[in-house]
Amino acid sequence: MPDRDQTRIRNQSILTADKKKDPAARWILAGIPFISVIGSLMHFVFEWTGGLAAAGLIAPVNESVWEHLKLIFWPALFWLVIGYPVVANKNDIPASRWFSFGAAGLYAGPLFITAFYYTYTGAFGIHSLFLDIVSFILGAAAGQFLTLHIYRCGKADRTLFCFASAAVILLALALVLFTFSPPEIPLFRDPVTGGYGIP
Repeated sequence: MPDRDQTRIRNQSILTADKKKDPAARWILAGIPFISVIGSLMHFVFEWTGGLAAAGLIAPVNESVWEHLKLIFWPALFWLVIGYPVVANKNDIPASRWFSFGAAGLYAGPLFITAFYYTYTGAFGIHSLFLDIVSFILGAAAGQFLTLHIYRCGKADRTLFCFASAAVILLALALVLFTFSPPEIPLFRDPVTGGYGIP
């Protein structure tokens, strides 16, 4: 019995060490501060460019919830794409696996922010810049941790890769399209001006 316990403890230690040495895991987790910092800076890009329409493709053009999803989506997508040649390809991680699992995180972050925002504003009637910032950072963490979990536990094939790619492209196109032609529903409404889309 003691031998079994010792073997189990040794195997767990080896597994933990392997995870710590996993460059893909380190890259995924390093995305949390990257997304948080770059996303925060992107909040001001549209203003810094004097309201340039091209800047609105990746940066928020107003204070609506929808526009702020760009702050997490584009940096997370950039980190995922750059991670393939830097980490995944060098460690023989197939593109189908890398991008399929990354796609889950690209959706999880925006969904978390949206749910968190409407919970504390709608359910509790709280309006707080501090909570807005917290929700953004937690959304970045949620997206990256989900990506890491699926990367470690999931299996990818060509069908999943095609589905994941289509889902990411669809979201990217929606973020661009609804900047210029948003539906007039609360998700897209600027709470400051009451307007929709690019000014």
